[in-house]
Amino acid sequence: MILPKTNSAAFALALSISAFKTLPAVMAEDSCTSIVSITCVQTSSPPTLDANDISDWEGVEVFEAPLTGALTSKMYAAGNMKIQCVYDATDIYFLYQIPGKYMFDTIDNHFCASVASMFQMGPKATMFNMGGCPLSEAVNCDAVPEGCAPYAVDIGAHWELKTTERGVMYGPNEGSGDDPIANKDDEFAVGPWCRVDDNFGTSPGNEWSGAWDFSGNATDGAEGYYIFETSRPLTTPSPETDVQLSPGTEVNFAVSFWDPFETVAGWTDAGHVVTGCSEDWIGLRLVDENGDATPVFNDDDVGEEVEASGSGGMETDTPAPSGAISIVAGAAFSTFVAAAVATCVVFEIII
Repeated sequence: MILPKTNSAAFALALSISAFKTLPAVMAEDSCTSIVSITCVQTSSPPTLDANDISDWEGVEVFEAPLTGALTSKMYAAGNMKIQCVYDATDIYFLYQIPGKYMFDTIDNHFCASVASMFQMGPKATMFNMGGCPLSEAVNCDAVPEGCAPYAVDIGAHWELKTTERGVMYGPNEGSGDDPIANKDDEFAVGPWCRVDDNFGTSPGNEWSGAWDFSGNATDGAEGYYIFETSRPLTTPSPETDVQLSPGTEVNFAVSFWDPFETVAGWTDAGHVVTGCSEDWIGLRLVDENGDATPVFNDDDVGEEVEASGSGGMETDTPAPSGAISIVAGAAFSTFVAAAVATCVVFEIII
């Protein structure tokens, strides 16, 4: 689950239902069957990020994923999204095609489509509830509980479009996960109550590049597909807050989409749709030259609760995850937490 940043009043309204404090997993409609994984293959000819000519993706396997309401499990009426993925020696590339009606507004993001990707970093992080750390359920997020490290998720290319143009590639920026130009933010979270920009760690910044377009007649109400092409380096200078990727491994990920036609006032924070039938990760398999990809995490660990210490806080000596990729280093995460205590933000739901 992913949440957008809005003003505190809107956030309070969106979360006024007390049940959101615990956010139990939702059950998707019977007609929803999630894909288990997608295959990301190596390429020597990476695509050009322009979104208006996707012919360079021809021959790359297309995976169709149903979309359902993040909190309602209602099927997205416009249909399934299409996902394609390739990687080269340095970067990973995604193509998302999401059906819907066109709307764009240069003033209000709620009248533009919005998209985000989310990756599992901690071994216990759930797709639903944005990592799902049981100790991150404080509305004001005064601190990121140190014991929440096993629930960490990386949110990338969380993109709201009002300041952008179709068919234009927007690149990365250094020093902050916030993108001041295109608003395709790079973020990190342990739960819907505790999400921050990638402003911490060894080398904070936003490593994502992207472009978007629309396949149909770009007039309000026209039907077609929103096209998002995005990329980021396989490895980044911010291992504390970014998932680190390598060939021959499988990480879990999800996609969220906000539909500008959801209501007469545009999309709502809690009204986004997600992959995985509202609750399941999709495996992102970066297959090696033999077609193999080893999962980084054991699915049996996902969602397990951590015990509070005798003093009422979380244990802080949780070991870093092991496996093909060491995604969150315990010491590095502790440094991140210390910095985040003073700056952790109050969000608005947008997944």
